[in-house]
Amino acid sequence: MSGFVGVWHPDGRPVEAGVVERMSRALAHRGPDGERIVTRGEWGVAHRHCWVTPEEVGECQPLEGPGGSLLVWDGRVDNRDTLRPRLGLPSGASDATYALAAYDAWGDAAAQRLEGDFAFALYDPRRSSWLLARDAIGMRPLYYHQGEGLFAFASEIKGLLAHPGIRVRPDDEGVADYLLLGQRPVDRLDVTCFEGIRALPPATLLRIGRQGPEPPWRYWDFDPAHDPGCRSFAECAEGFRERFARAVHRRVRSAYPVAVSVSGGLDSSSIFCQALRLQRTEGPACPSLLGFSYVGPEGSTADERSYLHEIEGAYGVQIARLPAAPLVGIMAGAELQAAHAEAPLLDSLWQITHALQSAAARAGARRFLTGHWGDQMLYGTAYLVDLIRRFAWGTARRHLAALDDWFAPEEARNLRKQVAVDLARYHLPRVLFPLAKRLRRTLRRSEVGRHWLDPAFRERAMGQAHRAAALGANLEGAHRRALYLEARVKYSVQCMEWNNKIAALHGLDYATPFLDRDLLQFLMAVPGEIQAQGGVPRALVRRGLAGVLPDAIRQRRWKGDYSEPVNQGAARDLDAVRRLIADGSRGIALGYVSRRRVMAELDALAPRLLGEDCVASWELTDLIGLESWLRVFFTQGVTGADT
Repeated sequence: MSGFVGVWHPDGRPVEAGVVERMSRALAHRGPDGERIVTRGEWGVAHRHCWVTPEEVGECQPLEGPGGSLLVWDGRVDNRDTLRPRLGLPSGASDATYALAAYDAWGDAAAQRLEGDFAFALYDPRRSSWLLARDAIGMRPLYYHQGEGLFAFASEIKGLLAHPGIRVRPDDEGVADYLLLGQRPVDRLDVTCFEGIRALPPATLLRIGRQGPEPPWRYWDFDPAHDPGCRSFAECAEGFRERFARAVHRRVRSAYPVAVSVSGGLDSSSIFCQALRLQRTEGPACPSLLGFSYVGPEGSTADERSYLHEIEGAYGVQIARLPAAPLVGIMAGAELQAAHAEAPLLDSLWQITHALQSAAARAGARRFLTGHWGDQMLYGTAYLVDLIRRFAWGTARRHLAALDDWFAPEEARNLRKQVAVDLARYHLPRVLFPLAKRLRRTLRRSEVGRHWLDPAFRERAMGQAHRAAALGANLEGAHRRALYLEARVKYSVQCMEWNNKIAALHGLDYATPFLDRDLLQFLMAVPGEIQAQGGVPRALVRRGLAGVLPDAIRQRRWKGDYSEPVNQGAARDLDAVRRLIADGSRGIALGYVSRRRVMAELDALAPRLLGEDCVASWELTDLIGLESWLRVFFTQGVTGADT
């Protein structure tokens, strides 16, 4: 969870140390263990230290290699044991030292040999150029700006905005990606909400020299021909068990306590129990493991106390509990979120997230593990398309019937509808995708939300909406492609960035084992009907973690539902939102929100907040997120626009 910034003038002009200091101050929250600034003529860098792993305690970056290369690094190297003999490094060398030695040994090929979550910038004096790299999945953010005679980079956008030569303007395409989710192309991962600032996509290298940048290139991707090395359900369950244990072990290596968010659900409980098991069988990888949970009112759909009791009884631990009932509402802390997320993306359960992470930080933790992405990576219905295409209709029919045993009636119906949609999409020629998207948009015009958006902005935003994205087009099978897209689409990566930056606000290093690249490669290669053996969702996990997870959790058939507290909080804040919009709305002034429509839409949302889902609450959250983000970053030079 360290942070870094850098400035380079390719034309040779000297960099002012004060500019680098100003940029570094914007990332002070990422460096509780100090700061080091280095300026050398035409370039300058700053690193904010946050020591997490035992090997990096006391380290002061930037690091310099024997050939003069200079590195600033934020991240974790997971394959240290494999790299150590090849690089000739001592066991106590830091992860940043591994990265620098890898570059000195292999040059640009170093990034593909590093496994883990990382982002780095490296200056190579032999080539008079900078190299930027981001990890294979995209867990660590990295942004850059290229202007006339200026190249700058930073772990967070606010570090770039602190440079006096970088103008602060919204990027309509980036804003639209957040506000029209599901209607926009899922690629173009470089686009941010700020004009002139780009995100380095996952698994990507960018080299920039005096003549300008070379085209970014992807240094790694999932292997479409990967063989998982297992054939039967039992073998695959054992393979999952092994890879999941490794994914968890990689993320609990810490010199400080490690906190785990534990809801009592299958995903987060798997992580906590696996970590506890590893501590006891393989020796401690961290001083202690701390479980934190938020619990709904007793007897409600958000009450998962009984499952927490199961874990505590099985492992002899205590899980700290925070009551969820007082922690509802979406207005409180909205601008704080927007400032650190650097995007109009808010958490509907922000007060719970804030309370959990604050409690973890007070307990001395520096790494925070969650079960995020377990839902997306461990179960989906795309494999049913593969079964139907292979004429395995009897198996597909049994699996479809089993949905009623594991899901509520409405959710089971929605899953069956999704299978029908996926079947149509999978068989539609790619050349017809734009036409199909236009037709679907026309037919669903009345269903599309965010009616408070300015019509002119919506029309501009939808200009590229019908373009077919090429992500995962080379993968065979609906199941494999669905998992690939869950890891690679723009919104997923944006959520990874959000989680990293919000955890950094609390002094924590965010990690989630379900986005381990080796585990994901395995899950993509194991057929979906094996992962859901007999139509049982997450059957592979339930079998693979026998003896690790308490049986009551392995066999549970329902998930905690927090729709009610989310809706209660949104309804409570509705009047405050009306006042926020009426009080000189930035969204209206900048042409994103329609003055004539927004108040009527807020009135229309009120009865919908009494429903069973959170769709209306999410609409309200997006409106607050947009307004909060604009107020934080664009407070001057606003002119009116009305539609």
